Amino acid sequence: MAEKDSLEDLKQAALEEVENQVEDQVPETESEEESDFLSQWKERHQAYLESQKELGAEKEDQSTAPSRPSKPTKVEKRAQKTDSELPAPSLESDSKQSPAPPAFPRKALLKASPVIVAALLGSLLAIYFISPLSKEKRIEVVGNQRLDTATVLTYSNISEKDYALTTLLQAKTIEANIKNSSNIVKADKISFQFPNRFTIQVEEFAEVGYLKEKDSYRLVLSSGNISETAVASEALPERYTLINIADKDLVKELALQLATIDTGTLSNIESIELTPSKVTADLVTMTMHDGHTLLLPLSEIDTKLPYYPKIAKQLLVPSIVDMEVGAFSYAK
Repeated sequence: MAEKDSLEDLKQAALEEVENQVEDQVPETESEEESDFLSQWKERHQAYLESQKELGAEKEDQSTAPSRPSKPTKVEKRAQKTDSELPAPSLESDSKQSPAPPAFPRKALLKASPVIVAALLGSLLAIYFISPLSKEKRIEVVGNQRLDTATVLTYSNISEKDYALTTLLQAKTIEANIKNSSNIVKADKISFQFPNRFTIQVEEFAEVGYLKEKDSYRLVLSSGNISETAVASEALPERYTLINIADKDLVKELALQLATIDTGTLSNIESIELTPSKVTADLVTMTMHDGHTLLLPLSEIDTKLPYYPKIAKQLLVPSIVDMEVGAFSYAK
């Protein structure tokens, strides 16, 4: 703006200098006419200069005022329309661009679980049969008192060449072999612990006494059976019941009667003999370890013998307890 003012000043100064030169050169006669002309020209020129100043001020005001936004062109309008028609970005589009990992197929896994389990079991069985554990069997016999372990294993018919699985599958047959091989065995049970351990639990019939045959003795069991194995006198237990009855049927009946008696009373019997009377054909005499003697019918042992401990507590001297008919006692 300062430059424009300086230019206008220069023009005005030049104009005045020209006027002065014209006035000096023009004759006085013409000066009046020209002075009218110059005065009109000056007025017009001054009006022009003022109009230029006003125009310059308007331009300066427009440059300092905030510019109005220009109207968009057709190309810009098309671009804006295209942008407005485009869908705004959403979470769904983002999720499509970066998909989440698939969910764990639980239902499919549950359906396939039987097949997976079967495959695993098959693999384990294959490994087991290949390994030495399939044939190396560890067998333990427990509960046996009269039969030794070697005898029980012989009765079982278990072969060393048999697989452990074969032995397990034949468990019922092995149990029957042991029980049928000896009348001492009341029951037996075989159990298995992985990978190759077997336990044979043996239950034997209770001992009721020993039957003397010449120079040896045979065990009489609570089942009424007589052991097939003879026992030497040196092998007899420290305290036992000696049965002096020749009739095997009476021995069996005696054993079945004694099987119902408690072990405390049974272990107190030293010997049993058949001593029939005119009244009682199966009368037996029991000699007790406590020094007393008991008389009672063989067929009534299970009902009368349980009363003996109560009677014996009242006896002050070795006595005979007669239970043949009723019950009474007297000193020997």
